[in-house]
Amino acid sequence: MYTGEEKRRAARIQFRLSDNLEVAYKFLSHLEDFQCDGIFKGPMLNLSKGGALFVGALPGTEWLPQLGQGLVLIGLNIMVPEQQPIKALCSLRWTRPSTGNLGYRYGNGPFYELGVQFEQISPAHRSTLEKFLIGFQLRTRKFRSLDELEKGYQ
Repeated sequence: MYTGEEKRRAARIQFRLSDNLEVAYKFLSHLEDFQCDGIFKGPMLNLSKGGALFVGALPGTEWLPQLGQGLVLIGLNIMVPEQQPIKALCSLRWTRPSTGNLGYRYGNGPFYELGVQFEQISPAHRSTLEKFLIGFQLRTRKFRSLDELEKGYQ
């Protein structure tokens, strides 16, 4: 039962579409009726050591129950600039329809916000993820603070 309490154990880093952090992902299943060879792409909305929130398409809405039960997993590649992708095996924790229009860049929708939890990630990829998150915070904190300050004077 959902109690409204935050269950995350790691801080989330928010991303803007202008940050151009993308994911490539595919659906992995042993179920005969839920096979998909397609690779999907979408923008990252937030990221932590424990999971991610991104926007993307599904092979079909009939996949949602299997994703929610963990019968279909998501192979996720986080396309980190100037590095090899960070790879993780994920389970879907929650989803909702996306209100953004991404068709110009990511093909036909409908699009969903997909909140995933990292189930398996190698030590090397976890280390790369942690370094990326720290580096991103250090690079953007001062610039975003200046942006907010300048908006206040307009």
